[in-house]
Formats: sequence, structure tokens, C-alpha cells
Amino acid sequence: MRRSAALLLLVLTSTACGPESDPATLPLEDTLPLEDTLTPPKPAAASTAIQKRPWIDYSGTSLLGFGILRLVPPERGDGTFRIHYRDQPDGYTITDNAQLFVLPGDAFAEQPMAYADRFLAFRRTPPPDPDAAYGTGLELDVEVTVTDETTVLVAYGPWTGPDTGRPSGDEHTFDLTVTALGDGCEWEWIESEAGELITTNWTNRPQIARGGPTRDPDDGTELWVEVRPLILYDARFARSADEPAEGAAPGVPTPNELLSQAERLRADGLVAAAADAEERATDLRAGALRRDVRIVLTPELTERFRRVPIRWR
Repeated sequence: MRRSAALLLLVLTSTACGPESDPATLPLEDTLPLEDTLTPPKPAAASTAIQKRPWIDYSGTSLLGFGILRLVPPERGDGTFRIHYRDQPDGYTITDNAQLFVLPGDAFAEQPMAYADRFLAFRRTPPPDPDAAYGTGLELDVEVTVTDETTVLVAYGPWTGPDTGRPSGDEHTFDLTVTALGDGCEWEWIESEAGELITTNWTNRPQIARGGPTRDPDDGTELWVEVRPLILYDARFARSADEPAEGAAPGVPTPNELLSQAERLRADGLVAAAADAEERATDLRAGALRRDVRIVLTPELTERFRRVPIRWR
């Protein structure tokens, strides 16, 4: 017993007075947090130190709805459109905490997420005013300019938190109004309530690369946001990136067939006929893209949304 007690005393003494233990040998709960172990290098004297923030900032992490909008510029020149979002809550939480942004229709064609540097337009409400009246509603506007006919995704809802407070049924709670700013511009909602997106606000740190930021047009703040599609209410709106656009009418050659024909004609020296076949192929492709209003997604996302049996109406 005395020998065991002496041995125990020796172990405790060496532990208390000896050198610090190797952090790699400590249990997980005894190690430093990740953000402290990966402290950014000190900035140069001329720059400003990065403000210490969590890796994922809850401010800007949200669940919100999105719609599919088709924009058509004039025959010559660009087309600019204003999108107006008005939310009139009735005893529900979105009163001073909202955002409105626009993504290209193919934002999720190559990877299952998009980052804020792909936003075509963005706006959010200013920080909450504690003295503001509750339930007065909110309004946000963005402007989008396009050079060609295109499909865009219009996302609207809370800046932070889930958009789960809307009343059930068909009670009207919000408006999405589109205005063409210029002659010859046309637009059409394919579906103003097409699904839901989830956004995550990532803190800007040198150790991570989460796409690029967007800039708040009101206060100039850089916002590092990741967007992922969560639900598509109607699977018919999904098109995989490895699938062609809607095909031509029966009996009409496909663009690929016309291009093959153009190669043979050019090999035979019929240059004018080959150029005509290539022009017809270009026109057919443009027509197919115009008729196809689906969202272009990665094959994995397309499979997932087609598998989930959800239909909005």
C-alpha cells in the first residue's frame, strides 16, 4: 500500500510540474477550438486585422423560397428589369429581416451549390430597428440586366431563419412584381413559387475558399453566402446538365444531324450549303433553349428531385 501511494504521488507530481502535454495526445474535448488552432497570420502593417467571427455566422443562414423567371431583352441591346418584393405578414415573423437575390438559371449545373459571387442582383433589409412597428411589412427592389433571353431564379424570404411562418391555405401574404425598364423587353413567370433554397453565411477566412462574396449595395459589406437547392415542388422543372434541351418536332433534323450534314457538304466542296446547314442547326438549338424553361442542375440533383414525389399543385 505504501509503495502504491508513493508511486501515485510521483505520477501526480511529474504531471503537475513537468512540461505541457502534446495537444495531439489529449482527448478531443481538451484540445483548443478549431478557430483558435487555425489563427490567420498577422496582417501587414498597412492592412486591418480580420475581425474574429465564427466559421459559420447564423446571420444570413436561412431557408427561403424561389421562383423561375424568364427574361427577354429587346432584339438589339440589353434589357433591364426591376423585381419588387413586398411582404405583408399577418402575425408572422418576416417583418424586418428579409432578402431578395437573383441567380442564373444554370447556377447549379456544375456543382450542387452556388456562391454569392454568382448573384446577378442582391438586396437585404437594414439591421432591425427596435422601435419599428411590428407587422408593417417590408419592400425590396433589385434590377437585373441581361444580354440574351435567359431563365433566372428569384429568391425571396428571410435573411436569417426559416421561412416557416406563412399561413396555410391561399391567403395572400407577398407580391413579386416585375417591370421592364425599356422598350422591347418581355418577361414571364414560369413559376413564382417553384421551391426552396437554403443559404449559409460563411465567415471570410484565409484558410477556406467558399466562392466569392457579393457586396451589400446599401452599406458596402462583403457577404460570403453559399446557396443550395433544397426542394423543387415540381420535378418537371428539373433538367440534368448532361441532357439536351427539348428536342425538335418529329421529322425535323436535329442540330447534331445538321452539323454532320454540314461536314459532308463542306468535304464535297459545297461551302454555301454547309454554311446553311450550320445556320439551321444554330436556329434549332436556340429554339429548343427558348422552349425549355427547366432549371439546369447537376445529374445528382436532378435524380434527387425527380425521385422525391412532391407536386405543388
